[in-house]
Amino acid sequence: MNQALRRIHPAVTMVALCISLLALVAAAAGAGYAAATIGTAQLKNNAVTEPKIAKNAVTAKKIKKNAVTTKKVKNGSLSAADMVAEEKQVAPTLSNGGEGDCAWQGLGALVSGVGLPTYRKDRFGTIHLDGGATALDGAGGDGDCDPSDPGQTSDAIAFILPAAYIPAKTQLFGGIGGLAIVAGPTGATFSGGSFPPGAVVGVSGGIVLLDGASFEPVGSPVVLPKVSKATKKQGDLRKALGLD
Repeated sequence: MNQALRRIHPAVTMVALCISLLALVAAAAGAGYAAATIGTAQLKNNAVTEPKIAKNAVTAKKIKKNAVTTKKVKNGSLSAADMVAEEKQVAPTLSNGGEGDCAWQGLGALVSGVGLPTYRKDRFGTIHLDGGATALDGAGGDGDCDPSDPGQTSDAIAFILPAAYIPAKTQLFGGIGGLAIVAGPTGATFSGGSFPPGAVVGVSGGIVLLDGASFEPVGSPVVLPKVSKATKKQGDLRKALGLD
């Protein structure tokens, strides 16, 4: 009996090995077939649940544009760090009257603690100005900082904002002793003087006060494109003053 089993055993082992190999080939072929044929249409709706998705598997590229809306964001889950970074304040190059006869400088030279003039754009696109400036006689040109002199209107320009920071409409800021005009996209005229777009102009006393000044820049979608009929008279007055 044992001799008979010994004669059968090698044959049985070979048969088992062949069957195993065939099963392995069939399994591999089946996996390849499934990978090539199972697509979106073969998946039941809602079949892929959260536990079936690997951690960090869904990346930004896999999310449809504008798919994540307010309703999908947990209240209070976003912090300032998740928003567009705020710009830092930029100190502009102050004017010298074009000839060196009008030296604009920070108002801190007269009032301690007042910051230099600065500008910045916040994460929502609003422009903010800050600080103050004053003008003193310079050594160049006629040596007199007086924009009322013929041909000396540039003496009134404290500085000029870059193109991306020009207001959508001419702005008027300040108070007693520190009235300032910020010229809009077409420039501004005042008291016979013409000023380029973005010019920050000291109207009275050679001082500009900008603390708290803010406005929408050119191209802002929240600015009305035209003055309504109801305010046409007011608009005509502003135009006569060179403020629009």
